[in-house]
Amino acid sequence: MEHRDRATGWQHAKLSGHKNEDLVKNLLDENIDFQRSFLCRVNRANARITDTSIGGLHETNVPSVNGRKTKSKTDLKVFLDTNEVINVSIKKSLGGQVYFVRAGLFIDTFEKQFGVKIPVDVHRAINLFWAAADDAVSIIEEYGDRSIPKNYDLQLRHKSLNATTLRAYDEHLYDVLLSWFTDNAYELAKLSFSMGAVRDRSEWSDFVWYINLLGENDTDNIFFIEDVCNAVQKVAHEETYYGTSYGGTTIQLPFGFVQWHQGQLQFHHDYDKICDLLK
Repeated sequence: MEHRDRATGWQHAKLSGHKNEDLVKNLLDENIDFQRSFLCRVNRANARITDTSIGGLHETNVPSVNGRKTKSKTDLKVFLDTNEVINVSIKKSLGGQVYFVRAGLFIDTFEKQFGVKIPVDVHRAINLFWAAADDAVSIIEEYGDRSIPKNYDLQLRHKSLNATTLRAYDEHLYDVLLSWFTDNAYELAKLSFSMGAVRDRSEWSDFVWYINLLGENDTDNIFFIEDVCNAVQKVAHEETYYGTSYGGTTIQLPFGFVQWHQGQLQFHHDYDKICDLLK
């Protein structure tokens, strides 16, 4: 297998993702059996597809709740003769990044999308865990466990506290951060799969379609995102916890996990976890 550095790997994933979307669109446009299968699975068996469109390489940004532009969560729009539009997020991989955002923008987006205020202590804990607190380095130097140098050094390099250091510094913040992610599992899944920072509801995704027509895996499964979100919340108390690697740098979620990446919250999806949820 050829080796790719991170940037080339990312570019390859993006291009192959668009190629996969093109193949899905072509099948929907041209293959009657494929059309019927899709319509049955999105509960529109009596409808007919009149048109399809994909964002692809020329996707345009849409207005966000933050007063700027953002990427739409919808990869595929399917227009029906019932005047309905089915918005679909296509995943060609069984895992990977599903939402990527800086701490301050994450808080602002969450509050605006759901009309709530994130408590001050949770806000503080998010900033400490995701490299947005000015005093993170001094806290790590005072409370970090130096007996495992790689964990300690990683925190200093990232300017973010792991779970072990957060707990040593302030057990209340350690507890409320996990509680908040548990209590808001529904909203976090909705944000990750359907909404992002997109302002216009007509641009939110209704379904997530795990399908790969490039021969990398043989998945073809469509999930109604609202069902995923509801299932996620039901098991949130058992399935939301701090990861164990590097002193706890992730929060495991019912649909995947969230971690530090390039100073941002990087939410990952996990096909197997979602399948288990909806069994």
